Formats: sequence, C-alpha cells, structure tokens
Amino acid sequence: MAGLAVALVVALVVTLVVGVLGALPGASATPSGPRDPARPAVEVRPVPHAGVRDFWTPQRMRDAVPLDLGASGSLPGSAVRGRTTAAAAPSGLRSTGKLYFSDAGGTAVCSASSVNTAERNLIITAGHCVHGLRLGCELLCGARHYYGNFLFVPGYDHGAAPYGSWVGVAVVAQPTWVSAEDEAHDQALVQLAPRGGVNLVDVVGGNGLAWNYPAREDGVRVVGWPAQAPYDGESRQECGGSTTASGYTSTVGDAQIACPMTGGASGGPWFLRMAGADTGFIFAVTSRRPKDGTPLLFAVPFDSTIESLLGAARSAAARPVTGRAVPARPKRRLRLVAMSASVGYGETYQLVAETRRVRRIVLQMRTVPGGPWQRVARARMSGGVRVFEQAAPPGTRWYRIRERGTRRHSAPVAVTVGACPLPLDRSPGVLSAVRCTSPVG
Repeated sequence: MAGLAVALVVALVVTLVVGVLGALPGASATPSGPRDPARPAVEVRPVPHAGVRDFWTPQRMRDAVPLDLGASGSLPGSAVRGRTTAAAAPSGLRSTGKLYFSDAGGTAVCSASSVNTAERNLIITAGHCVHGLRLGCELLCGARHYYGNFLFVPGYDHGAAPYGSWVGVAVVAQPTWVSAEDEAHDQALVQLAPRGGVNLVDVVGGNGLAWNYPAREDGVRVVGWPAQAPYDGESRQECGGSTTASGYTSTVGDAQIACPMTGGASGGPWFLRMAGADTGFIFAVTSRRPKDGTPLLFAVPFDSTIESLLGAARSAAARPVTGRAVPARPKRRLRLVAMSASVGYGETYQLVAETRRVRRIVLQMRTVPGGPWQRVARARMSGGVRVFEQAAPPGTRWYRIRERGTRRHSAPVAVTVGACPLPLDRSPGVLSAVRCTSPVG
C-alpha cells in the first residue's frame, strides 16, 4: 500500500465471501472481450444474510468507528489545490448512502452508491470496504478476509433511513485487490436483496459507471459520510472541483481532489457528471487520503476491468456519435446554426437563430427524420441573432426555426448527444477509449 495514504473507512460488521459475476442472477459469465490470463477471474461470493437487520441495532450503528488502513506519511503543502471544504449536502442524491459491515473484530461503515444494472440491485464501494484485515486489529492480524453483515442505508441522515435499509447477499471485488491489495483496483460491488419484492434501483435510482477517463477532469462531485473529527457520520458531505493526476502517491494513475473528508467517506462516488438530481456518472470511488490530515482524497479512475464486475449489467457504451450540421440554404431569411454538432451526456448546447425582418419565431424539434415537429421555444425578434440553450438525453435531434403565422422555416440542423460524458481531454485516443453505462432515476 502507498506509504502516505490511508483508507477512509468507519467500522461496523460479519464475514463476507466473493465468486464469478456470472453467478449473479441474470448475469453473463462471459466477459465482453478476451480475458488476460495473468489476471485472476472475477468472483462473486454469496454471504449469509439471515438476521442482518436484527444485528444492526441503533447502538451498533452508533458505535461504528473509523478503520485506519495504511502507514503514516506526509505531503508537501503545495499538494493542496482548489477547494478544500466539505459542505453539508443539499436535498436529493438519494442514490448514495452508508454501507455498514462487520467481522469478529468489530463494526465499520463506508460510503456507497447504487448502480443501474439489469438486476437493479447493486451498489458500488471501495474494495477495502468488503475485504481486508480483521477490524480493530493493527498487528498480527492474520490473513485478510471478507467482511459480512452488509446493510446499505441510502440517504442516511441522523439515524433516519428515508428509503429503507437493504441487506447485502453477495459481494464482488476486484481480484487484484483481494490477492494483493492493488490500490489501482480498490473497488467492489455488493448485491442487495429486494425489500418486499422491490429492488433498490426502483426506489432510489441507479447511477451509471464511466471508465477509461483521465485523472484530470473538471466539475467533479465527491460524496461521502465521513465520521472522523470534525465529522460525526450523521449526514452526507460533499466536495466539488477539479481532479488532477496525483504526484504524491506511489499508485500509478491516482487522481486527487482537494477535500477534507475523513474516515467513513471511503467508497463514496466521484461523479464525473450528473444526469439528474439523484443520479449521475461515477468514474471513481474514494480510496485513500493522506494520514497527516492534508485535505486531499485519492482514487484511481475506473479502467476497463470494471466491466468484469458489472457482468450482465454491462452495456455497450459506444463513444458519442458524431453529429452533422445540415447547411442552411443561401439567402434564406431564417437560418439556424448548431454551435456543437456533437456533445457529451449532461452538456448543454447552443442553437443560434439568425433572421431578417422577422418579428416572431418558433424553435421546433423532432427526434426522428420525417417525424412531427414539436415546439420548443418562442421568441420575438426584429432581425439579428437569438441564442437558444438546450440540454437533452442521449440521441440525435433535429431543430429548425419557423416564422410564426407562415410556413417559412430554416433548414434543419442535427445535434447528437452521446451516451457518455465527454472527457476534459478530447484527443482521439481518449475519446475512442471512454465507455459508460447509463444512469436511471
């Protein structure tokens, strides 16, 4: 493990175990591409789950304490850049929550978030939140093992469980984390049992996962339930800002963000882009922080191995389709131009209307060639330029402007919204590599 980083966990309970993602109900046992023979097969371990709700009494939940994993270390002050404050979170984001677990050594808690899959019953967290040394043990702890008694509480707030609690029945960890605690793959999934026949994602929504994104991104949102001072683990906290490639850890590919969250925030999502109030695209989960208290969090963005954890929940995340603006006919009194013919998921785009001696126009849109035009907006103009800002789900849409009260209209322009957020680095090699699954809810 990197000498200067520590895992952000908070302690709670029971023994866990992992097997092939194909073992999940409805999951495919066949990965989407050839498997590296040097890499162990992904395993799903079913875990005993009878009596988990009874185990987690209010007192046990309150008694959970941070689990400190890692050697001491220090970072130069110049390591901190950008925003370094965590704020109590606003309403929404019900897809995130606290993950309680235990073993014979005690109880602990991490942060986690739902994942949109065909099964609609998975959450993602850090690998060290499902597999590691005996809780509460610092020396001569014996072999590492899986934890148990998993209980996920989305939207946890001062003891309240507004969306219920969900029992873990199986765990899926990255093989290289289990075998060697490879910090580049400090990620795991937990499968949850339905409640009253209803799956988690049907209640709180499900996030998409995004992989092969560079460490440097803008507008990242980090969420967690830190429980070490000055936090008490009773409410959701957030940090936001830019991530950068870390030069302060020994883990290749580490990203860092300025954030003071403490133990308990481990496994919390790093949102690359939001898709709505409750869900978005997660491209990393909180893994470590400097033990000396420097306000930074570390995580390695997901690579393509995350697909093997998703199994049947994997979806073809094709790179954004290139859009094409249809040229306007010359000498028209109405003209519409798309400033971007192709954008990433969650991005806004601008349509620029140009008119001559036209006072009233209507912006129209259709979703299939030859389909009916729908009104999007109206505007009054006496000639000149009007900018319309739009945002839409993935897919291609056609726009035009029409003069109200007449049949005169502009030539249409097409805008394609890709299935995945666009990375900050839009070089061809990066664009061709990024992939994602879709959020819902």
